[in-house]
Amino acid sequence: MNTETIDTNKTTKKKRVLWADYAKCFGIIAVVSGHAINDVAGKGLDVAYNAIYWWHMPLFFMIGGFFLKKISHDFKGWSYLFGHRIKPLLIAYFLNGAILIILSHFFRQQSWEYTFSYFGRLIYGGSTLDNYLSVFWYMTTYMLAIFMTTLLISYVKKVWLQFLIAIGSFALGVALQDITFFGSADFPWDTQIALLAVFWMLLGYYVFKLFPKINWRRKQLFALVGTLIFIGLLYLYATDNLDFVLWLKSSNIHNVLQAFVIPPILCLVVFIACEGLEHLGNFAPITFIGKNTEIIMFYHRAAFDITTLTVFTDNWYFRIIIGLAAPILLAWLLGKFKNTDFYHRRQQLAEEKKAERVKIALPVTIGLTAVGAVWAFSSYQQQSQTAKNYVMSTTPTIFMHGWSSNLTAEQSFIKVGTEQNIVTEEMIIHVTRDNKLQVQGRLTGNNYNPVILVQFDNNRVGEVRYAQGLRRIVSYLRDKYNIKDFNAVGHSMGAYAWVYYGMHWGADPNLPRLNKMVVLAGPYNGILDKGHANQPTSGALAGLWVDTPHENSLDKNGRPKIIHEEYNTLLARKNNFPINTQVLNIYGDLKDGTSSDGLVTVQSTRALRYLVSDRARSYQEFEVTGEGGQHSRLHINNPVVNDKLTDYLWGK
Repeated sequence: MNTETIDTNKTTKKKRVLWADYAKCFGIIAVVSGHAINDVAGKGLDVAYNAIYWWHMPLFFMIGGFFLKKISHDFKGWSYLFGHRIKPLLIAYFLNGAILIILSHFFRQQSWEYTFSYFGRLIYGGSTLDNYLSVFWYMTTYMLAIFMTTLLISYVKKVWLQFLIAIGSFALGVALQDITFFGSADFPWDTQIALLAVFWMLLGYYVFKLFPKINWRRKQLFALVGTLIFIGLLYLYATDNLDFVLWLKSSNIHNVLQAFVIPPILCLVVFIACEGLEHLGNFAPITFIGKNTEIIMFYHRAAFDITTLTVFTDNWYFRIIIGLAAPILLAWLLGKFKNTDFYHRRQQLAEEKKAERVKIALPVTIGLTAVGAVWAFSSYQQQSQTAKNYVMSTTPTIFMHGWSSNLTAEQSFIKVGTEQNIVTEEMIIHVTRDNKLQVQGRLTGNNYNPVILVQFDNNRVGEVRYAQGLRRIVSYLRDKYNIKDFNAVGHSMGAYAWVYYGMHWGADPNLPRLNKMVVLAGPYNGILDKGHANQPTSGALAGLWVDTPHENSLDKNGRPKIIHEEYNTLLARKNNFPINTQVLNIYGDLKDGTSSDGLVTVQSTRALRYLVSDRARSYQEFEVTGEGGQHSRLHINNPVVNDKLTDYLWGK
């Protein structure tokens, strides 16, 4: 096989390979679809999700190997590698990362401290990046893989030795998935994944050379066999007879041999199918998407989130559409702009002043980058040090909102925790109006204190229906992730729902153990009749809003003098509350003479003690007074409550 070094100092414009663009198009559609159906409830979508992850990222690494060149063993060769291959990717990484961090700041209402510290995470990269930047791990591993694979094909002459080294690199990358990096679970730039990508990229390098030489009939035969293998794998996975997981970002690979063999087979099937499509002609929309995969990769997660926050529908199929359409529109607009005379004049002017600009800008850029890197990394390290003061575990914490509320109420609880890397928002579970679960995200199994936010789309169904929905969620988590225990947080009627859950199913040995329960402003024995617009005036729920200030009192054991129907419901199952659960009861008192938080009296909330203290492993109360003790303000950017909740759930 020819091992002659290619002159990397000559730049020639080559004709685009149409089937490669087609493959990139289908690959990016798979990426967007995988994120859109990210564990939406349903066996079929679960199988589809994992099947997508078996091949879509290896596909891009293989395509990355298509256009690699050997470099000459001198300064010009290295200059080509860094200046022509790495530099554009690095610029795109930081430029688009900065844009998305700023977008996230405004749309997700993050603090400036968190936003600035995120730039430190952008430098560190890898699995530390989430939300809008969650796919940016790919860019850093891609750059590292290009660097390592280029050196491999340039400095190692024997092809068999190249593959031997790449296979060893693959095995090392898999071995490192359970190893920390100087105490951190996250490797900088997801370096360990780049070790796997070297094998796929080297394979792509040689596949691209050999592909045109292989007889079309043989390709068709391979595609048929590969498709049958894929169908067989789907069947085995759907029937729980295959445990093949390839979640590269979280470095979750269950079987080394499967990870080594299956992705290349499936990628080759895609390449052959795309060549067959090329025989049918040039499909402009597919080609356009294939040419603009980078911008779709960067911006589809932001498109998901921004449309959700602006009250658009949040169905998984809508996310696929918007995740593709919004970046494609952006790419089209950028293309139009680049064809304008204004853009060409600016480019020409910039080229003319390039030498002068480099003399001034280069030292300034290097200086600012160095200072920024030191500051940002220091900020990231400070956040990591803060997280060390907390217990990091895989135990999920499920947050439940109150009457007529939504996810915003829960997200304010974890805002500080996520910004300080104490917790990670991994899942959002919607209970639809027809009582089905729609799940976004998944439990990764990492020790990041995963948080699950619950949203009842019909947020006025009442505490009993809330509790029944929570039971379905806990059962789902048991069946899907085999969780053994969990923490629970609920506000207002969501607090009542968790107590109801505890009384009815908390001690069930077939369900995960209820570890810690934090309840805020729970109306266990009545709600003040304030005549609010969202207060029901008929039906069973109307009977909850019957309390009045100073009407009730508690005896020395905490039992209320007047027992309302909703309290009696809990009282009847008092002896069924799980004995291993720790309970923190947070309540507010405005100190305005009503002995209430404005909606629930102190007596109603503190009546929880009589219900659970004899059975719970521990029971604590925490009072918040003044304006911060108002019913809704207990969960809206309340630093006193947030600190107490964070320390109680995850503090050492």
